Amino acid sequence: MKYLITGLLLCTGLMAAAQAPYTITLQKASSQPAPALQSYAIAVQNGLWLLVGGRTNGFHGTSGPGSTFPTSKSNTFIWVIDPANNRSWKGNIPPALQYQLSSTNMAFYQDGNILYCIGGYGAGCPNDSCYQTFPLITAIDVQRTIAGVQNGYALNNYIKTTQDSRMAVTGGYLTKLNNWFHLVMGQDYNGKYSGGVTGKYTEQIARFTLSTLNGAPVIGNYNVITTNQSYNGANQFHRRDYPSVKMVMPANRNVGVAVFGGVFNNQGGPFVNPVYFEDMGFNTLAQIDTSFKQRYCLYDCAAISAFNSASNEAYVSFIGGITDWYIDDQGREVPGNASNFMPWFNRVSTIVRGLKGTQEYPQLNSTLPGYIGANAAFLINPQIAVMGKTEDVIDYAKLPSGNTLIGWMFGGIEATAPQSNGFNPTNAGSTIYEVWLQKN
Repeated sequence: MKYLITGLLLCTGLMAAAQAPYTITLQKASSQPAPALQSYAIAVQNGLWLLVGGRTNGFHGTSGPGSTFPTSKSNTFIWVIDPANNRSWKGNIPPALQYQLSSTNMAFYQDGNILYCIGGYGAGCPNDSCYQTFPLITAIDVQRTIAGVQNGYALNNYIKTTQDSRMAVTGGYLTKLNNWFHLVMGQDYNGKYSGGVTGKYTEQIARFTLSTLNGAPVIGNYNVITTNQSYNGANQFHRRDYPSVKMVMPANRNVGVAVFGGVFNNQGGPFVNPVYFEDMGFNTLAQIDTSFKQRYCLYDCAAISAFNSASNEAYVSFIGGITDWYIDDQGREVPGNASNFMPWFNRVSTIVRGLKGTQEYPQLNSTLPGYIGANAAFLINPQIAVMGKTEDVIDYAKLPSGNTLIGWMFGGIEATAPQSNGFNPTNAGSTIYEVWLQKN
């Protein structure tokens, strides 16, 4: 069944605040046991991180005689990281799952002890000649896989997969609202990647249930949500590689999802109108915010979500990544242009959404340790209070005053300049950063 979404979210006015309610800073953690990795899937259990898939090099590039996603730079191991004790282990991927679980940009979600991994893009054979988006959904038993990696066991019994062409998605986002999973947008790209050649965008939000049978994932009650709304001639759901988070909606305080940015519209740039959606029980309601145009951090990056019950405001902070507007050497806000188009970003930007509208606040007076954050992950501090029915939306009203360690950021792409080229290379990062929040 298809649900066609045509309504728009029209907010009135703009918020009067002169700055975001807090400042985010990063500090390199004392322990650094992780490999260099970007665009990976991750699960967390008892302070241990389980890392699957992703790339060990930097930005993939858009041209060249060879593959822009060579298998020599795929992550061909399953990693377990113990950041508190500065330890790491790596295990072999079961041979039958080697290609998908070495791929990049899988959609993933940890549901209790199960890490679900969907799709992903990469080579499906050993000679870099047969690239695809994998039509697979895989369920990983997190506890047993962590123990297996730590003890050198074969992992075949802990990781099971199901083939399903509806799961052939890369650059999308997987989340769960109530009892429903949502596979959000993304594309199906087949063949060697080449700049200017696009895959088949899903232009939908798929809604379904997930369970396991003998460890293998089972999909049920599958339906899709689409939209006929366009931006500069492009469907508003024609997006991939965007930052997305769970969000408490100020209008009703329901837990929903916010999709920000994403690429590419018909002009080759990013989308600027956020998409919000909520599970209403019998279906999913999606709305497009036409009253707000995002300027900063429009590509997949580490993102932090919080809600302030005292002011009835949702906060989302993005750490670096790729931007549209940027801050020049004089501290001025400058729109992207031909000489600096969608540059790497070295700042945090925060979106504040309330009943009176939405506003965006880049941190003008502080920079990050580098051009970092793209395709990285934010991992919340388990000691931080979260909003009900969420695992990772910070309960801002319960944060103490002063500076608080709210979590960590790991890996992602590290750039050496706003525009990368042969003289300004990029690489995958191995750095674990502490993420601190200072209430203003």
